[in-house]
Amino acid sequence: MHLGLLLRLLLFALLDSCTSHGHVTYPPSTRHGGSLTKAGHCFDGECLWFSQPTSIPGKPTLPQYARSYNVDVSGGDLDWSASMPWRAPGTAPVMGSGCGIAGGNAIALPNGGTTPRGDIPQGMDGVGLPAQPPTIWAQGSTQKVAFGITANHGGGYQYRLCKLSEGVSEECFQKTPLKFADDKQWLQHDAVSYQYDKLLQLPDFEIPLVKTSEGTFPADSEWARVPVPGCRLCDQSVCGPGLWPNMTDVFQPNASLFPGSWHGGQKWFEQQQCAQTCAGINVTKCPPYMVQFPEPLPGISGYTDSYLGGFNGLTWNVVDMVVVPDRLEPGEYLLSWRWDCEQSHQIWQNCADIKVVARETPTNSNLFA
Repeated sequence: MHLGLLLRLLLFALLDSCTSHGHVTYPPSTRHGGSLTKAGHCFDGECLWFSQPTSIPGKPTLPQYARSYNVDVSGGDLDWSASMPWRAPGTAPVMGSGCGIAGGNAIALPNGGTTPRGDIPQGMDGVGLPAQPPTIWAQGSTQKVAFGITANHGGGYQYRLCKLSEGVSEECFQKTPLKFADDKQWLQHDAVSYQYDKLLQLPDFEIPLVKTSEGTFPADSEWARVPVPGCRLCDQSVCGPGLWPNMTDVFQPNASLFPGSWHGGQKWFEQQQCAQTCAGINVTKCPPYMVQFPEPLPGISGYTDSYLGGFNGLTWNVVDMVVVPDRLEPGEYLLSWRWDCEQSHQIWQNCADIKVVARETPTNSNLFA
């Protein structure tokens, strides 16, 4: 591994060892900085745009086959994920305009809930990031999209479009959820992993796509389950009921990892650490028979992967093909990726610039560019 990359990984491990998160890696017009090259690795804060805490407003509506955590429990005291966003996809409220906010909340929390970098204020709306040269999508075409996982909170995701001239908001994105083009998806490896001085190059791997339109919002819209199972080193019910952080409780959690004072409260902080321990933080791959649901392929599981004793980020991009509506009006759009978690009270969002053109115009998207 190159020395510069090695030092960056070590720094990230030390500063953000309790981070969670994920981000868009394709199309390349993402405003948040993710890429297929980096996959789930969050070198530049691309994984720090989300909303927390948030819960579903009603009862769970997700069908059992789409569950991703604590999958053998539905109801009762041991159903600790009952209020998590994925249990009723699309219904939990988000902060901001549908592109995530910096650090997940206006108040920083010691669970990775910090601003991506010093020049971005805590709580900034991601829609305010600089626009990128748009990726061209034709009406009625099938297009490649992808995201990376920095820490695997399970749950599922959806891609949506909002026309810029209509005003960007979560409500605008909800008007145009995209359908998946197939019943399969792919895992595409990063391009920053080295074996000595040689870049590790692996083929793309096809896996089944688990999608659902049952109990989702908007009604009948398609969502897909995150295909990589997290670990089940212990039953997260031992951590207690899912607590929200106490935003007025100022405490000092851990001087070595989180110096200074933070919000959230000691009880919440300890429960967060317990939950991440059960899910497999800093375990490269889940041990045999200790996964939340069956692996899509042998060895495809994990929570954060493990580099240098704590660097977070799975080495795979999750690649899908989505269908651009045939009658979508041409113009400038934002693509929003929304990931509703099942292991935590969190929703991740990123946005990318898209230009929709008439059907006859060639596109610049290839299946595995």
